[in-house]
Amino acid sequence: MNDLTKRIITGVLFVVVLLLAITTNKYTLAGLFYIVSMAGLYEFYMLMEKVSFKPKKSAAMIVGSIIYGIIVMYSFGEFNFAYLLFIFPLLVSLVALELFRKSKDPVTNIAFSVMGILYVVIPLAILNFFAYDPTYYNEMDINTNNYSSLLLVGFFVIQWANDSGAYLFGSLLGKYKLFERISPNKTWEGFYGGALLAVITGIIFGQFFDGKTIHWITVALIIVIFGTLGDLTESQIKRSCGVKDSGNLLPGHGGILDRFDGVLFSAPFVLAYLQLVYLQLINN
Repeated sequence: MNDLTKRIITGVLFVVVLLLAITTNKYTLAGLFYIVSMAGLYEFYMLMEKVSFKPKKSAAMIVGSIIYGIIVMYSFGEFNFAYLLFIFPLLVSLVALELFRKSKDPVTNIAFSVMGILYVVIPLAILNFFAYDPTYYNEMDINTNNYSSLLLVGFFVIQWANDSGAYLFGSLLGKYKLFERISPNKTWEGFYGGALLAVITGIIFGQFFDGKTIHWITVALIIVIFGTLGDLTESQIKRSCGVKDSGNLLPGHGGILDRFDGVLFSAPFVLAYLQLVYLQLINN
């Protein structure tokens, strides 16, 4: 089986599993992204070990699991805001654990242990709000009593449109480098092509949901900007570690971080925008 065939099969299975988990119920959604977050966190720590840092993997993954659970239960409405306050002492516990290790670079180990959770786990955990927290659904014109997958599906479809447009336009028309020092293959033509396809996809979703087009266009632009920054950041991390892919879990596609790099940056900013829309609505 050649690389292209592997890439196509893996890509199709990836999309099918993701959409099935998102559209089934809140438990399959939470379960899928828990697995993804732990796999991504492990990949991140393995990358750090390639450059001789020693993050506290086992303890950090336990702490990451607890933090993921707290955020998910809050998104379900099972926990109140006070439970989120436990996130900080959990992160501090990783700092304290470093006292009991004999290491040449304790500060760096602490930094990367905590960074992995902030960079990977928390952004993936807050994806649950897209499907369960209905505070901004009226403005986006999504009808739901409790759980709706439509907003999250739209988020991922726009993300994929941006990636596909960037690859297509970059391959066909790419001439001017976007950030050659970090990612030599990315071009401004690819960036604008991805933005165009993402915005068109956002307009389609806006029309489908009764004309709340301006919000979908804004979401698309946030995904384009911050998704690209997330992609470049992950490329910088891999370049610093001297690797091409973050892992090999997804044949033909690399690792979890390779597939979710844009999501890790764009998800928090999209959610922040949606909450701003909601705050504006309740204050008017």
